[in-house]
Amino acid sequence: MKKFLRYTCGFIFLFIILAGIALSKEILFAISIIFIFFAIREYRNMFLSKEIHIHKYIPEIIAIACAYVFIFDLHIYITPIFVIGIITSFLMTIVKNKKPYLITTFGTIMGFIFSFCALYIVKLFYFYPNDNFKFILIYFLAVMLGDFSASIIGPKIKGKLLASEISPKKTVAGAISNLLFSCLTCLLMVKFFNFSITHAMLLGITISISSQIGDLSVSIIKRDLGLKDSSNLFLNYGGILDRVDAFVFSAPMAYYCLLFINTL
Repeated sequence: MKKFLRYTCGFIFLFIILAGIALSKEILFAISIIFIFFAIREYRNMFLSKEIHIHKYIPEIIAIACAYVFIFDLHIYITPIFVIGIITSFLMTIVKNKKPYLITTFGTIMGFIFSFCALYIVKLFYFYPNDNFKFILIYFLAVMLGDFSASIIGPKIKGKLLASEISPKKTVAGAISNLLFSCLTCLLMVKFFNFSITHAMLLGITISISSQIGDLSVSIIKRDLGLKDSSNLFLNYGGILDRVDAFVFSAPMAYYCLLFINTL
């Protein structure tokens, strides 16, 4: 039941994102602001549990600025936005004199980097303007079916643990099943986008590995802070960060994988 509700939340997020993209860029931007606000609020509260005060407003402002340039195709401004964000993060540490200095500063910077990476979902949607809904659905299915298969098959086989200190339930068998189901899902690219099987497999491997790295990366933060979930927004089923961790790195990696495939 818990796994069912977990993936139901994922599909709800997918529906909201697709609805925003289908209606207008302005509505998508408004939806992005709401997600950014709640996700970074969760992120900040995670650190507060250890008396680490991630700077207020900086991650939100930088992430919202990144959302604006992604959605309205103003990518030339990405570099100055990031430079301003990094400098401001160090400046606020100096002014507020909050310890631990490095963790506070880099924790703030990491907050808007996570948001920046997740926003590549928007870029993925516009990669195939004539078949954008088909592709984004394949991408989401590859991530979610890979994760679902790992959560089902991994515990049953009970083989070698993948990263016992970080996520004690993840096994090598689960990681392999994630890879397998992601690749099988990406075979749909052969039918709908005239991909070769080799290119579809390359995309599946990229999505699987990067989604698992994203999952483990958020788990690293939670375990280091002594937390099981990012929040209790969905009661016993975690928070927003728990639902989107697999998309954080898989979205940009899938995007650049597609760029690479199109150059071949």
